[in-house]
Amino acid sequence: MSAPALAVEGSLELSIRVEDGLFSAVSVINRRPLSIASAFTGQSAEAAVGLCARLFSICRRAQGLASAQAVEKATGLTAPKAQIHARELLLLAETVLEHAGRSLLVWPDYVGQPVRLMELKALRGALADFHLALYPDGDWMRPGGGRLAPDHPQLTRRLAQAAQLVRDHVFGGDVPQDLSAWDAWTYRDGLTGALLARSIEEMGLCNFGACAIEALPVIPDDVLNDRIADDDGSFIAAPTWEGSPRITGPFARHAGHPLVAALGQGLSARLAARLLELSLSLRRMQELVHGIEADPGSHLPPASGTGLAVVEAARGRLAHRLELENGQVTRYQILAPTEWNFHPQGALPQGLLGQPAGDNALLRARHLIAALDPCVACKIEVV
Repeated sequence: MSAPALAVEGSLELSIRVEDGLFSAVSVINRRPLSIASAFTGQSAEAAVGLCARLFSICRRAQGLASAQAVEKATGLTAPKAQIHARELLLLAETVLEHAGRSLLVWPDYVGQPVRLMELKALRGALADFHLALYPDGDWMRPGGGRLAPDHPQLTRRLAQAAQLVRDHVFGGDVPQDLSAWDAWTYRDGLTGALLARSIEEMGLCNFGACAIEALPVIPDDVLNDRIADDDGSFIAAPTWEGSPRITGPFARHAGHPLVAALGQGLSARLAARLLELSLSLRRMQELVHGIEADPGSHLPPASGTGLAVVEAARGRLAHRLELENGQVTRYQILAPTEWNFHPQGALPQGLLGQPAGDNALLRARHLIAALDPCVACKIEVV
């Protein structure tokens, strides 16, 4: 069994000022312990990966797998195809759990409905320990791959349970693919996604939060490795690319979809992107689940080197970089999605400044914060 997470994510402190009915100032203070990566220094490579999987309770699978892949890059170890497919399945399961979980836990509150605790419990029952149906020893994060022994009947049953919950309570049979279908779908009852979409429309907030922040492009590994290696801490704390803040996550990944593009760049478009990603993740899991084969995993050789791994986590692009000397970690760095999405001059300030605050400025700010989806708690003050 995997050890429990230690949960050291920290928080964001957001101070928002309203003057003359408009959002006039936004301050983003990051209280996340970005120096926590120093805890890996002196650890063996495998111990560092295990520590990483325990330190983070949010997107834990993505963090652990990024760490394992960074070690593999540093040691020249290539994971077998079966391990790569199993890891993709785990990342997708975590993405489904994160997106669908928020739709059951957070979205009902925005539309004045009770949180769907029973459904959330059932979803977590299906996916929270999904890794054990693949890696019965709980060693899913081991560099080179753990003992992969897929229980196909259990995997199929868990996936079917999760898919049914999402269909019944989040978006129905299928996510709309164009604007006319979206307009009709928003009036369906009982679906958390449709209820939130209709609420956003009725409040006149469909394009609220739109801004000119561009999506984070695909950066070549060698370029990103050099940028992080030369960092004195300021880049990881408030990253920019080509001199500008960027966004990452579902909206950035699906901005080119016809529905998302038609809805613009505000709350409706971001909601649609999240729903599309949820649907696509479930579909991809169904493609993968029957083809996962058993594999004993590989042994990690003691080595020296540098490794960078980049994975697309539920909230956006996550990068882990480490340096090894005779199998020991001498430097470890993590660049997380929240630092991109909550840059002090990024999508939140640019999406709020100059916008009408309405009768409930806090609610409007919370809507945009939830759309950007931080991986930590937020303390919000509206003046």
